[in-house]
Amino acid sequence: MTFVDDLTTVARREWTRWGGPVEKIDGTLIGFTDPRMEAKHPFWTYVGEYWQSIGIDLDGRDAPAWSGAFICYCFKQAGAKKRFPYQDNHSIYVSKIDSGKFAGLSLEDPAATTLAIGDLLWASRSGESCRTPPSNFADAKTELRKIREKTADSFCSHCDIVVAIRPGEADVIGGNVKQAVTRTTYKLDSNGRIRDGRRTFVGVIKVSL
Repeated sequence: MTFVDDLTTVARREWTRWGGPVEKIDGTLIGFTDPRMEAKHPFWTYVGEYWQSIGIDLDGRDAPAWSGAFICYCFKQAGAKKRFPYQDNHSIYVSKIDSGKFAGLSLEDPAATTLAIGDLLWASRSGESCRTPPSNFADAKTELRKIREKTADSFCSHCDIVVAIRPGEADVIGGNVKQAVTRTTYKLDSNGRIRDGRRTFVGVIKVSL
């Protein structure tokens, strides 16, 4: 098996452990057993495992957003070892990937990139205590450089792992999506590029570890 096979296997395993909640391509939600599944047992214990995998002593019943910890957990479980820059904040680990110092990981423009299984689909987001996030790839690259230069703080964003691709659509799995590990189906154009207005996509991380 390749690393990508292992990565998507881990993501699917975790999604199954949460009971398989889904956001369909039309936005319909299926399989969510509570509005805040993350707060219910045993799900909060899984969140605790994600935090602990990157050395953060939280048990899963804490307030911080955990989607970054989920991505790091999946890479660690898949055997990335030191080949992935483990951080709980997406913009910080993406800034390190964008530095070019992590072979097998590269940041690409979502407007010009055909998605592949194993890619990370990266979107900016707003929220409480979030500074204004970038709205496109060029702006995201600028903000990532500022983070590396320590002239700007991190910003709020989110990554999902691409686990399946079909004509016109892709399935992704991510953590802290509707307060669960959720599989979402997004629309693609005829060239397999993301074209879905539900999120502001600012990057694709290609994975060839």
